[in-house]
Amino acid sequence: MEEQTTTSSSMMQSDTSPDTYSTNADNDLSSNIMSQSQQANVYQQYLEQQCEVISGAQSGLLLMPLGNQDVYQPIARWPSSPPFVEELIALVEQVIEGKAALVTALENEASEAELFAVALPIFSDERLIAVVAISAQIKSQEQLTTMMKQMQLASVSVELLDVKSSLLEIDNSRDRLEAGVDLLASVMSEPDYASAAMRLVTELAVSLNCDRVCLGSYKKERSRLEHLSHSTQFGKRMNLVRSIEEVMDEAIDQKSSIAYPDIGVADGTITQAHQKLSQLQGDSCVLSVPLFINSEVKGALCLERSPERPFSLEEVAACESMAALVVPALEDKRLNDRPLFKKALDSGSNQLGRLFGAGYLGRKLFVIFVSALFIFFSFAEGKYRLSADARLDSYIQRVVAAPYDGYIYSAVHRAGDVVSKDQVLVRLDDRDLHLERLKWLSEKAKLKRQYQEALAIHDRAKINIINAQQDQVDAQLKLVDSQLQRAELLAPFDGLIVGGDLSQRLGGAVEKGEVLFEVSPLHFYRINLLVKESRIADLRVGQNGSLHLSALPEAPFPFVVTKVTPLTESKDGATYFTVEASLQGQSEQLQPGMEGIGKIYIDDRKLISIWTRELNEWFRLKIWSWWA
Repeated sequence: MEEQTTTSSSMMQSDTSPDTYSTNADNDLSSNIMSQSQQANVYQQYLEQQCEVISGAQSGLLLMPLGNQDVYQPIARWPSSPPFVEELIALVEQVIEGKAALVTALENEASEAELFAVALPIFSDERLIAVVAISAQIKSQEQLTTMMKQMQLASVSVELLDVKSSLLEIDNSRDRLEAGVDLLASVMSEPDYASAAMRLVTELAVSLNCDRVCLGSYKKERSRLEHLSHSTQFGKRMNLVRSIEEVMDEAIDQKSSIAYPDIGVADGTITQAHQKLSQLQGDSCVLSVPLFINSEVKGALCLERSPERPFSLEEVAACESMAALVVPALEDKRLNDRPLFKKALDSGSNQLGRLFGAGYLGRKLFVIFVSALFIFFSFAEGKYRLSADARLDSYIQRVVAAPYDGYIYSAVHRAGDVVSKDQVLVRLDDRDLHLERLKWLSEKAKLKRQYQEALAIHDRAKINIINAQQDQVDAQLKLVDSQLQRAELLAPFDGLIVGGDLSQRLGGAVEKGEVLFEVSPLHFYRINLLVKESRIADLRVGQNGSLHLSALPEAPFPFVVTKVTPLTESKDGATYFTVEASLQGQSEQLQPGMEGIGKIYIDDRKLISIWTRELNEWFRLKIWSWWA
């Protein structure tokens, strides 16, 4: 936009100083500028021819936009001091607003013929490129119509000139892009930042025919000269170096390219440092270009040329274009060549700047959230409870076994039934026992008769033998009576049958000592907890806890640890210790064999310590194994 604005201004001034810019036969960019400056003469000739062809023409104006802005300025006028200028300008403003041709009558006291002003918009690709306004004496309607047709036909030359200007600008942009790409390829081919920067200034000096090109970096609010074209060493305290750095600072402070002598690159710029460097180098031409990456100043370029060949606008635009294309790649090389610790420091500084600077709201909220969590977990404490798998078992368990070998006569109860004390659980078949008892009773009666016979004949020896045999028969009778009494197996106490079901074995044989039933007392339970070996050191007898059963999850049952046993059990590849605890309350809903989770209260600890304990222990164990 800046380039187009300056070009339009040069065309406006071409009638007074058409040779403002010097040319160079070997420089294509300068020749392009010269062809553009000649357009002002073409516009002037166009307007003069129009006014000469139109009969009765009094004055004429040709207005064109200033660059890409909607500001229109006169580019050609006829005659040099045309009358009715204000009326023509007012008519042109209406045409610009309405985008349509207008005709208006003007006051004419000097002649009897009517005076009209005609303003015609000129379009190119539906874009308003110019407005031509001519005032003339009109005697008839046909003359006015003819005048408008002539203006419309002649407007083609303005359109053609605009197309040529657009094509010329496209060619110039393509040339600048090709030069920038070639320069970028040359810079990227270098292995490191220093050689790439030296390649940049050298290539710029050659392509722009400069005596010297300097590259400086911007650090701590001032520029520092780093590279000179065609030179790898230079004194840091030389007046020339300080002057070049001042020139770079002057361009960076004003955030625009500055050329000396002034060629209209930027209006209202300060060029004191440029003038000083020019005088120091024998009135040389100086151009400074600030270098930006994402609106951040990275440095500046300083170009010097002999006074016979000042910089042109096209060369300034070409230099800016090439710098904008190459500087990001050069900055990447500089960042990549930094030492590792420097990269870490710069990265940390950059992240801190983003954290405490403007923007990056999400990152700030995340850090605040993490900080709040850290502070909370540093001071917040909670109850540390050890969780373990739990099973509810009877505190004691009585076994009802078969008293002798026999057969099951009847079985009224089975596992899960609640029984009372001395209630019959199972009855064994006692018919064989009754027969055996009759046998021994008969044997006893026989021995009694033999005893009386021996007593009658006073056979002392036989009497003693019969007494011993009677004692043996009495013992056998007592055994049979005992077995008859135990033919009915009774419940030892009020309780629950937790094992045994003989309802499917009626008439079946049982052996002496065979377990028939297991009976547990009601409401008298103990809890077996399986605690990981890594947590067994936290347990002590007397610690309190709560039991949450799977069948009754809504009702916790308090308990107290009563015994830490040395018994272990392997489960899922881990070792568990068995810990016993007793319930502190009773409930009719409890049944032996229920399982759930027991939570044992250990102490109060920080929440972060509770939640990360397993991770810390695993990490410590790994470190110990590595160091071992």
